[in-house]
Parts: sequence; structure tokens; C-alpha cells
Amino acid sequence: MLEIQNIFKTYDNKPLLRGISFSVSQGETICLLGASGSGKSTLLRMIAGLEFPESGQFLFNQIDLAQTPPHIRDFGLVFQDYGLFPHLNIFDNVAFGLKMRNTSAEKINIRVTEMLELVNLQGLEKRKVTDLSGGEQQRVALARALAPQPRLLMFDEPLGALDKSLKDDLLNQIRFILHKTKIPAIYVTHDQDEAFAIADRILLLHDGEIIRDGAPDEVWKNPNSAWAARMLGMGNVIEGVVKRRMNASREGGRMNVATQVGVFEVSCKHKHKNNEKVSLLLKQSGEVGDEIKLKVADVLFKRDQFEVKTRGVALSGEAVSKGGLVIHLKDAPRVGQMIRVKVQVECLT
Repeated sequence: MLEIQNIFKTYDNKPLLRGISFSVSQGETICLLGASGSGKSTLLRMIAGLEFPESGQFLFNQIDLAQTPPHIRDFGLVFQDYGLFPHLNIFDNVAFGLKMRNTSAEKINIRVTEMLELVNLQGLEKRKVTDLSGGEQQRVALARALAPQPRLLMFDEPLGALDKSLKDDLLNQIRFILHKTKIPAIYVTHDQDEAFAIADRILLLHDGEIIRDGAPDEVWKNPNSAWAARMLGMGNVIEGVVKRRMNASREGGRMNVATQVGVFEVSCKHKHKNNEKVSLLLKQSGEVGDEIKLKVADVLFKRDQFEVKTRGVALSGEAVSKGGLVIHLKDAPRVGQMIRVKVQVECLT
């Protein structure tokens, strides 16, 4: 098991990682999901031993890795830019780590053959890696990382350079391979679709801290913050002001919240005061929920539905100038048309 304990790191004299702690169990795939520049790749490099924290520990099976050089840690790392050796063919790229361990030629042949079959590149051993497509090069990089049987695999935005069809195909292959080999893995991405497809656990990294840690379905059902809801594209996040709390003497309960698209009665587990600002998540629903009136500002075709950008409507019937919302409809409305939409409302703060 890998244990990351209270890691701090600064960059340009500013906090980058602030007390990061989590663990990765055998056979578990952890996904670090966050915006570019949030410190995800820096954290991977520190786990690999290529950078060092200001404070904190990295433990593997309760052994501190601080004095363990990168090549002794026995961790595999797969990069976005593949990191292959252009002067070597496919076989020699995959065999590289085994040769560095002075593995016998017979065992190298057997292991490379196994890895190329695993990534569906059997029969291409002598081909130059520079002649391969991006997806094929990334499969070679994966086979090379797997060949020495690492104790941990790390992926740093591995699919960022691929188009959607190649990305989906390779993501499924990586998921299959991780489940088959039971190697613990840390997968770094800013793409929530990738994260939810591959992770056993998702860790949302924001402002140097892990603000949410849970199984994909748990994170989706309960993002627990306005930033997480926006990051995951869960719906419209709007600001409101608490106008009246029921059961004000107790934590939680129901409250009326005034927003630019109407007043909502919201159930909330937090303890808010009257006139306090809160963030609300509006999830588009079918027949159940609060009804809001919107004015269509723009319509975009998105495959089997239309993405509609709207403005809220005040009691006077005029469109509100701020607080535009995005909804999805099967049929395209006209720009300027007034529409009514059902939403379910959740308090995030």
C-alpha cells in the first residue's frame, strides 16, 4: 500500500500542495482530478522521486521512500508525450526496463511478447516507434511501464494528445489491464469523463487541497462544494441569499433562498444565517422539482440534444442581465423564446 502523508510543496514562493494525504491499496485505481496547474503532475513526480516535498512522507508498505532513488522505487510512469526512445524499435522500447535489471534474454523475450499481446501489438516488434500512430505509441509506453512488473503505476494525462475515438479505445484498454494485473495505480487528469470511467476512487484537487475523496457515484451524488459541481459539469451553480430559515435554532433544516431566477425553498444540512450568501446547484429534471422561467439567449447542437444558453426572468417578465444558465433540450427552441424548466435545487455551502 502507498501512503501519502501531509505533503506540502511551494512553487514560486506560493503554496502549491497544502497537506495532501491519501492512500492507494493493492489493485486500486485512484484518479487525481483537477484543473491545469493544480499540482497533480508535481505530486506524481514526487511519488516517483523526481522532485521533493518541503515536508511530508511517502510510504510504501510502511517503508519511508525518502532515501530510495527513483530507479529503486520500482514504480512505472506513463506520460502524455509517450516518452519513447525514437532510435529503438517497439521490442527494444518495451524491453528497456528489463535490460536495465540485467534480465536474461530468454526472460526478456517471454515478457515482451506477453506485454505486446496485452496491448494488442503482437507481431510489430521490429517496427520503429516513429512509424506508429499516437494511440499505438501510447500502448507501447504502457507495455514498457508494465514489463518490469512495477509495484505502482502512475499515469500523467496519458490520453491528452489523442483524439476522442482513440482516447475512448485506449481508456477501455487501460481499465481492462489495470483490473487484470491488479497493480495499484494513480491516474492524473483534468478530464472528468476519463476520471469517472477509470477510477475506483476520485480525489478532487483544488487550491492545493483534496476537497473531495470518494467512489465515482458518491462524488457525483454529493459534490459537497460549488467548485466541485462546476468542475464536474453537474448543472448550473448560482449564488443566492438566505431570506428565511425554518428551525433556525438547529443545524440543518429548510430555508428560503433568493436568487436571480427565483426564490427556492431548499433543504440543507449546513447551518446558515439570514442574509448569508450561499451557492446552489440547479440540476435539470423532468417532471419533479421547482419550475423556473427562462429566456433563450443561444442554441448549440450537441449530438442528440441541444445545449441552450438562457437568462433568468424576473417577476416583471424582463430577462435578468446576469446569471445565465445552460440547459439541455431534445428540440431546439428559438432565440428570444420564453421557456419553463423543472430543476432540483441543492445547497452546496
